[in-house]
Formats: sequence, C-alpha cells, structure tokens
Amino acid sequence: MSETARLQKLQQRPAHAERLLHALLVRANLVPEGAHQIRKFASLPRELRIIARLAATTDGHIWSCWTHEGRTWLFIGELSLPHSRARGVPVLLVDVYDEDGSRDSGLWAYGEGMWRRCHVR
Repeated sequence: MSETARLQKLQQRPAHAERLLHALLVRANLVPEGAHQIRKFASLPRELRIIARLAATTDGHIWSCWTHEGRTWLFIGELSLPHSRARGVPVLLVDVYDEDGSRDSGLWAYGEGMWRRCHVR
C-alpha cells in the first residue's frame, strides 16, 4: 500500500484521528495534568459548543475538549495529508480555543514514538 493511500485511509477513519489527537494532547502536555475530558456537546461552554459543532459537521475534522480548575480548552484537529506525505508520518493541524476565542494553531508530527511541533517554512 502506498504512503498516500495509507494516509488517506487514516483520514477516512475519524476514530483513528481522534486517538491521534488524544495522544497528542496528553503526551505533548497540551492539557495540564489532572484535566478532564468533556465528551458531550451539552457540557461544553456555549462559545466552544458552537465551534465544536461546526468541526463535527466538517469532513475530516475532529474535536476534543478539556477542563481543569475552571478553565476549558477546545482542540480542533485535522489530519493533514500534504504535510503527512512530505514528512512520511502522521501530521495533525490543530487549532486551540478557550472561552475567549482562538489561542493557537499549529502542525504536530508523530514520529519515532513522540510528538513534535512542526515549523512551517
């Protein structure tokens, strides 16, 4: 199976992309230790619920929401085929939101058992 076909297969399986996003958030310490995942739309703060619902209806996008000590973060992820192909490993494009709006956006690559933030040239 070609690398492109393998990556497209990953992109078509939301459960796999969800596992990749979850692993990134936990292993790269993007959420604080002790944070709890919010899994239901109804439990998300209104502002973040709107963003999560949009992501859930956009093909290839996944979301994960976390809370800790009164703060909440929403992560929207998408497997980037062009960047994954170029690097030969899965690459996620991740947007981060809190109740005040967008906080960060970046590419994260998984290779050799660890996540690394990609520098785009």
